[in-house]
Amino acid sequence: MAQTKKGEMTRDHILKTTRAILMANGFHDTSINDIIKVTGVTKGNLYYHFAGKEDIGLAVLEDVKEEFFKFLAESFIGDTPCAKVANSCQAIFEEQKKNNFVGGCLFGNAALEMSDSNPRFSKVIRSVCAHWIREIDHYLSLAKEGHSLHVNVSPGMLAKAIVATIEGGIMLSRVTKDQADLEDCLTVIRAMLGE
Repeated sequence: MAQTKKGEMTRDHILKTTRAILMANGFHDTSINDIIKVTGVTKGNLYYHFAGKEDIGLAVLEDVKEEFFKFLAESFIGDTPCAKVANSCQAIFEEQKKNNFVGGCLFGNAALEMSDSNPRFSKVIRSVCAHWIREIDHYLSLAKEGHSLHVNVSPGMLAKAIVATIEGGIMLSRVTKDQADLEDCLTVIRAMLGE
């Protein structure tokens, strides 16, 4: 039993440590030797837990996906559906600010780097985007039904635009290291929501 717990801890350590190097270097520019170096595990131990670099990358994405879904569920707070969406976007901004806008969004990074060339990565990224859009769409649909959302597009289309705006703002702030770029995107989202 203790060995299983130790094995789970080792696997989790590999995932969390590899996440940081993937954020910094991307998948293609991260080697197995880089992962061994930053994790401090032996090659044998690494291959005991993962079949190869692609499996590690996918496991990192799945791990981050579960964390993001939990974060997202907890971020929709507020008195109205539109306030919940605006506050969720603000929570994402605060997370990026904690990291000084370094690294960006692992899903956005992986989408740019891997989605055209690796269907397994693309599938995970699509599932993240679809879930995120559905969550926002849910609240926007409630706002539309309650006549508190006044836009001439469907809630689903607006949800896609919000996700795209957040991801674009994260990318801009990552490039400029200026939080104003993502703040401007949040201002636009709040204006669209009437917040």
